[in-house]
Amino acid sequence: MLDTKMSCLLRGIVGVIFGFLALMLPEITLGSFYGFFWVLIGLGMAIFLFLAITSRNDEATLWFGLAAVLLVIGVISFLFSAFVTLLFILLIAGIAIYNGFTDITLALTHPQTKYFIIPAMILTGVALLCVLFYYFPGFEKNLLLSIVGTFALAFGLFSIFLGYYKSESPADADSFVSQKAACTFSRNKENK
Repeated sequence: MLDTKMSCLLRGIVGVIFGFLALMLPEITLGSFYGFFWVLIGLGMAIFLFLAITSRNDEATLWFGLAAVLLVIGVISFLFSAFVTLLFILLIAGIAIYNGFTDITLALTHPQTKYFIIPAMILTGVALLCVLFYYFPGFEKNLLLSIVGTFALAFGLFSIFLGYYKSESPADADSFVSQKAACTFSRNKENK
């Protein structure tokens, strides 16, 4: 497993790359996500059908049912491709934002610092969005993808910053707590 700092750094790099691609090449990004969605649907159906064929009779019905659900999702996505693509992008963006917030809260050793960093990330994303709207008039052509890309870029930059952020190690924090406890114990002993 990766440690939290490396996880922040890698997710930040992925966020910056996705944000840059979503802002600079929105049509190609939408097309690639639609293709990725179909790859996942096909792979899921193949796995569920394999499990249905190789499992016992009572479990086979469940796996065939799950393969049928994926087939229905595939047919719906074929009929409403733009909607499903945007929904898939929003799902990935929601997962990325949630992972980013959990990485931030785990990466920082001082809990009060997250109350400054998280609003700073959101305000930076909003400010970048306002600048892009003002200076690039064609920005609102793919509005949803532009918003998701802007926030992915801002959150990715903050995650990269947190990947390089140096904090005190847990061993230092434990020694500080034990020193504080020793000082408190000796003070209580002197008061008696």
